[in-house]
Amino acid sequence: MKKEISFNFIIAVLVALIVWFSFYLGLFSGLENFFEDLLFSPRPVQNSIVIVSIDSESIQKIGQWPWPREVFARAFDILNENPPAVVGLDVIFSEKSRAGDFDDVALAKSIDKLFYPVVMPIEALPLEIDNKGTGRAKNFLKPLDIFLNGKNISFGHVNLILDKDGIIRKFPLSVFPLNAFSLEVLKVSKSKIPDEKTLGGVMRIVYSAPSGSIRRIPFWRIFESDSAASLKSKIVFLGATSPDLHDEQLTPFSRGMAMPGVEIQANIANMILSGYRLNSLGSWAMFLWILIAALFTAGIFSAVSNPFKAVLVSIFAGFAHTFMVIFLFDLGAAANIMHINFSWILSALSIFGFRYFSVEKEKRELKNIFSKYVSKDVLNEILDNPEKVKLGGEEKEVTVFFSDIRGFTSISEKTSPKELVRILNRYFTLMTNEILKNNGVLDKYIGDAIMAFWGAPIDDANQAENALKAALGMVEKLKELNKELKVIGDPEINIGIGLYSGPAIVGNVGSDLRFDYTVMGDTVNIASRLEGLNK
Repeated sequence: MKKEISFNFIIAVLVALIVWFSFYLGLFSGLENFFEDLLFSPRPVQNSIVIVSIDSESIQKIGQWPWPREVFARAFDILNENPPAVVGLDVIFSEKSRAGDFDDVALAKSIDKLFYPVVMPIEALPLEIDNKGTGRAKNFLKPLDIFLNGKNISFGHVNLILDKDGIIRKFPLSVFPLNAFSLEVLKVSKSKIPDEKTLGGVMRIVYSAPSGSIRRIPFWRIFESDSAASLKSKIVFLGATSPDLHDEQLTPFSRGMAMPGVEIQANIANMILSGYRLNSLGSWAMFLWILIAALFTAGIFSAVSNPFKAVLVSIFAGFAHTFMVIFLFDLGAAANIMHINFSWILSALSIFGFRYFSVEKEKRELKNIFSKYVSKDVLNEILDNPEKVKLGGEEKEVTVFFSDIRGFTSISEKTSPKELVRILNRYFTLMTNEILKNNGVLDKYIGDAIMAFWGAPIDDANQAENALKAALGMVEKLKELNKELKVIGDPEINIGIGLYSGPAIVGNVGSDLRFDYTVMGDTVNIASRLEGLNK
């Protein structure tokens, strides 16, 4: 018994070391970011922060973007009657006005006469972060020289850090020698910053709420006295919110809806002003937690003789770890939820024994091969009756399916690569669902074409009927898809489909390192030709 207990704790320590090494290397950071994003909850927004938005309505009323600088000069002059605490102008006037030099001069003179400060943005190109978390850059995208020495003008960098998944979660507090744009806005407004000592390096952005939660005033309303008066003593961020101006980024709150850059800056200001902080738990604290999670699981298995009951107790203990992570997150300390859970889960699995979770080699190989290509019903049949499948290759009666997008080259020429991939992914998802729903096997995607077959690896007496149902289902789904595409202005899709039933060789084709489960023979060729002829 003592040997078993010792063995439990030895396994737990080994698992903890492996998990710690994974944490140290930064593995699973994408998943960690995803789960941390789910932990964000709405927070109050300071009433003093207001966004003056260059929105679609303002562009429609004032005129085509970019506007003459004189438009901004008039707006600043109007605000001078009821001065805000500061205006953070999130527009880089790096090029001369199309109206002429006098237009730039008019704006510069207007700003010099203001009773309130204006902060202008500078962008570091490219941004580099040193070991201390300070940003540095060789070049900067700056406003015109005429604005650089303005009496009421100061500057801050607007650089944000884009994670690999395309979400903005961090920003450098400084890019030498500039403060972050939002921090500079608060400083020149003489706002009191709580816990200023906690500011430094690369900081996590604590977003307050989804896009649109911070009060916005359309730019054109500045020219109405009531709206301008409401900005007195406010911290004003002025920038683009119109989707047409493409200054948007995804945030942890996005759920697919991007947030304008100026609103991200306003969120950073709200975070600093409200004292919201989110700092990662230290490395040693994480090591200790990972070790405790593994050892605690070992203790459960040592104290509870029934392994199944021990697993249940471990699951409840795992929930306790997760609730503690959530609690600390709300307090501003981000613990790595993935690796903490990895620690107790892997300890439990290792001690419990892989024999309770592993399956025989043949079923595992079959599942790996077919899980992405067949429906769940077909996969279950394969796993229940693996003798029906000959992986080496055999001749069977099958129905082969080909489909192809008509005029794909023309569509790709009219569409950006990013949009094309989005359209294709949506198209493939709908079409593939019809194949799998009707017990087909997805063979492969060939560019914009789809190849599938019925009748293998499991015999299907209704293979032709199922293939036809799938084809008709695709036609109906395509009609629905085209309605969606038409609404958002994307090109519509037309396809050709070829179906043919006959004998074919079915099996694994490829090399020792990589192979595909596919069909070959004249039946395949005829199906392909039918698809090509079907215009």
